[in-house]
Amino acid sequence: MIEPEYLKRRNSLVISPNLGHPLYIGIDSRLKQRKFEIKLLFASNIPNLTNFEGFLTKNLKLVPILEYKWKLTKLLEKTKKKGIWDKLKSFFFRGKKRRQETQEIKEFTDSKGDTFDIVQREKLEKLKPRAFRGDIIDCVVLNVQNAYEREIDNPEYDDYLSPQNYLVKHEIFGSLNKFYSATINFSLTDEVIEFLKSFNFVMFDILQQNPNKGDRINYHSIVISKNDWVNFKFLHATDLHLAERNDRIYEIVKKWQKSVRKSEVGEIVAQSVKAVSYFQRLLMKKPEEKVETTKPLSKRYINPNNNFRNFIKQANKSVNQNDLDFVVLTGDIIDFSILSKINKEKRKTLDFNYDFSNWRIFKEILLNHPQKMRRGMITGDELLCPIFTIPGNHDFRPYHYDLRWGNLYKKIGLNGNEAIALNDELMANPISSITKNFRALKAYLIEINSSLDFSLKLGENIFIFLNSGSDSFKNIIDFVSGHPSVTGVSNKQIRYLEDLINKTIKPGDNTFLMVHGPPINPKKTMSKRFSLSKPKDKMPSLKEFKESIMEKMGELPSAIRINDKFDLKFGTISSNWAKIIKFCLDYSVLTLSGHTHQLKEFRLTNPQQKSINPNTAIPVKLTKLENPAVVYYDYYSERLKNQKEVEINAPFVVQTPALGLGSYHKPVLAGAYREIIIEKGKLTSFQVKYVKR
Repeated sequence: MIEPEYLKRRNSLVISPNLGHPLYIGIDSRLKQRKFEIKLLFASNIPNLTNFEGFLTKNLKLVPILEYKWKLTKLLEKTKKKGIWDKLKSFFFRGKKRRQETQEIKEFTDSKGDTFDIVQREKLEKLKPRAFRGDIIDCVVLNVQNAYEREIDNPEYDDYLSPQNYLVKHEIFGSLNKFYSATINFSLTDEVIEFLKSFNFVMFDILQQNPNKGDRINYHSIVISKNDWVNFKFLHATDLHLAERNDRIYEIVKKWQKSVRKSEVGEIVAQSVKAVSYFQRLLMKKPEEKVETTKPLSKRYINPNNNFRNFIKQANKSVNQNDLDFVVLTGDIIDFSILSKINKEKRKTLDFNYDFSNWRIFKEILLNHPQKMRRGMITGDELLCPIFTIPGNHDFRPYHYDLRWGNLYKKIGLNGNEAIALNDELMANPISSITKNFRALKAYLIEINSSLDFSLKLGENIFIFLNSGSDSFKNIIDFVSGHPSVTGVSNKQIRYLEDLINKTIKPGDNTFLMVHGPPINPKKTMSKRFSLSKPKDKMPSLKEFKESIMEKMGELPSAIRINDKFDLKFGTISSNWAKIIKFCLDYSVLTLSGHTHQLKEFRLTNPQQKSINPNTAIPVKLTKLENPAVVYYDYYSERLKNQKEVEINAPFVVQTPALGLGSYHKPVLAGAYREIIIEKGKLTSFQVKYVKR
């Protein structure tokens, strides 16, 4: 494996906490505490602990992430407060002051070097939220220890400080294969304390300086929060499908529209069909008969990257109003790993290098780093709140795919001819496009989140993040139809859940399970074995079994439930399914997933018709049951109007529609996310919202 220069020139990297797995620290609302201690995990090529400690000393800093409008307000407040002597000077030196007016400072910079304009006081309210790096804070290294590989089912596993085997097995950090943990001490500045008087939390970048070899920055990695986690809000987004090519498609199609006459379209289509291989034809659906459309491309094309940029802008408005605490992203963050516009020879030497990866695109959008502006792109902002991430099946895919396969172009608002126009620049290899490779996650594990599975406890709320794996080829028909299963949850992950049940989850806790592949995903129509007397074209559909509709018809609960009428495992996790359902029923108040790009919501009840205390037997083991739960279907997030109704009907297993892509039939419904509200320690709402386009 080829080690990139970025890793070769490093002696060590902070690998945890990081952007997609930040560390939360609580602070009293009166802000009396100033000094804090935290532990960081490092990967290094320094074999001796003492030498590593010496290398680390004075190299670690924290950079607080404040807000431009707040900082500007503070600056204007200082200039407004003038003493008697200042007023006298301004009176006697009026002429000189007028001469100096042209020399007044019109801008200021933060510790990162970013430039900010100073605006008039009356324009403050119109300013949009923007990140501002405060004064750098020095860190003192107190203690350094060896860190040892531990898997998640090891009782001594630590979510932040235990490097897992896959980091070494797949040589994710190259020659940096020695792990250390370091305890560091730091003190908050007056600037940060002042900021916390106005906001619920403050984030910090971890800056690891390395003279002559380049700095390492773990963005948004430390969070100090005043929240007692009784009342809070977070957002769930999934299936972003970010890629560099998303920002290029609009420009390519517009150029094609301009250069090609309508009379030439048929000839281009015919030539394209001849060039398509037999394997590709298998993946393609029958071409549309109607390819003309009256809407202009600007009204139709859905750029997943722009959806994420708009999502960040909406989230930032809530952050500035102290109405949002964090964001959860559950997989398919990128569409594929390696950038599509790279020649074959170049790919052989890349080895999933971050600079040539769509993980770079994700990070650039999230942090609003400079990107080449193209036609149809919108400007972005840096996200002003923490995020937590887990991968999805697309995140394991190395290479791009042809948007004509399965008529996928429909999901971004294109027609068939426009999809063909992309081929010259975005031709896909039919074999490599459906492969999967763990190293496609390499840049993700280095730059975003080194943990594939982890948990977080905030107050009496437990958040569990499980990796549901790559594509499963157990059912190739599901894959070709655009509904691939995922490899599912391993036995090791089940043991991890059991350990959390026995050591962390307490009665009365709110437990939220985050997973990409949905635990429940029924087929659209009833299974043949449940309705043998009806012909296939008259099979009842899932929407006919909405609980609210069936209740109005006077149906009994036994007729309403769907678990005995539909195949619930269509395009879902393909291993340990029953045990996951059992966990969702007994321990999770809300399970959040994606993958299908659709809005589906289910509630679970116990099949034994009586309440069972899940904590009666210690230690608890998740058992495989033939019928682990009774399942009902409806749009519960819309139907249930208050906290009491939510509590009575819980637990829920839901699919959130995609943020990046819509469905085949409703591509305009892209840009979805879910808003989860907890009030007085109880789940109150989990409604779906849409970004403004």
